[in-house]
Amino acid sequence: PIMAYSYKGVRQYAISLLEEMAKHPIDGVCPLFNRRLPLVEYEPPLVDGFKHEFAKDPRELDEHDPEWLAYRSRVLTEFMREVRHAMDRVAERQGRDRRIEVSAIVASDEQENLYFAMDLGAWVEEGLVDTLIPYSSESDMGGNGRSWTDVRDLAYFMGITQGTSCRLAPNIMPRQTTSDDYRRRALSLY
Repeated sequence: PIMAYSYKGVRQYAISLLEEMAKHPIDGVCPLFNRRLPLVEYEPPLVDGFKHEFAKDPRELDEHDPEWLAYRSRVLTEFMREVRHAMDRVAERQGRDRRIEVSAIVASDEQENLYFAMDLGAWVEEGLVDTLIPYSSESDMGGNGRSWTDVRDLAYFMGITQGTSCRLAPNIMPRQTTSDDYRRRALSLY
C-alpha cells in the first residue's frame, strides 16, 4: 500500500489522480504526507544516485545522516514541483482566474520532516505549496494527544512561512475536541 515516490512512474500516477480531481470545481489539492510512511526510503534509484554523487552507500550510513536525508528529500521536492506544475497546467486549460492551491499535511518539526524526506523550506521558498499543515506536535505523526498547545512548537514552521505567500495552518488534535475548546485553542495560536 506504500508508493515509492523515488520512481517517476509512481509520481506520475499520483499526479494523474490529482489532475483528475482538479478537473472538477475544486479550490485545491492536499497530499497527505502523514499517511503510509515512509514515502521514500532505500529504493535502487536513490541508492545508486547517492553512491554516484557521494561515493558512499547510504545503507551503510546512520539512517539520520544529514547528507542522506538531504539527498532523498529531493524526491518529494521534485514531486511537489510536478504537482505545482500540473495544477497550474489544469487551471490554465480551464481558464481559471485563480490557481489551484496546493496544501500539504506534514510532520511535527524540521528533523522529522527531513527524516520523512520533506524539505519544507525548499517547498516554501520555491512557492510549491500554498498552505502547510503540520499534522501534530507529537513525534512519529502521533494523533492521539493534544497538539500545538505551545505556540513555540510552531517556531520552525513560522520561520519558513513568515513573509511568504505560504499559509501555516496547524492541525489541532485530538479529533474529539469540542467546538468551544477548538476555538479557544485556535485563538491562542494567533
